[in-house]
Amino acid sequence: MGANLYKTTGTYTPDSLIADNAIPITAKGIKIAKGEGKLVRGALLGRTADGTYSLTGKSYTVTNEDKTETTATVGADCILTDSVDATDEDVIASTYVTGTFNRAAIILAEGADIDGYETELRKLGIFLKSVQE
Repeated sequence: MGANLYKTTGTYTPDSLIADNAIPITAKGIKIAKGEGKLVRGALLGRTADGTYSLTGKSYTVTNEDKTETTATVGADCILTDSVDATDEDVIASTYVTGTFNRAAIILAEGADIDGYETELRKLGIFLKSVQE
């Protein structure tokens, strides 16, 4: 007869990524390139030369107009809202582009330090805060 209006469509597990709501949280969709692998909620991402997004602090190769190649490091642009798997195909994902976030919950590429990106993030409207758990 009627549709079952009381079904579980997802679950919410609280975490410590969002530090407070003093700065409004804004989201946008992005494209993560195939081969990035599994990225978890809280991953700090930046835009690469081809327009796709990758983990901040990761190195990648850029082919210049004169066909020479140089190495660049992914900067900071947004924070992944939900875990994704971009191992075998491109993935459209949701990211936070403004808000206040727990600095300890931000994920970067191995060897990268969040302190090196804090000024860049502030200019974008992403603020970091130390949160006691």
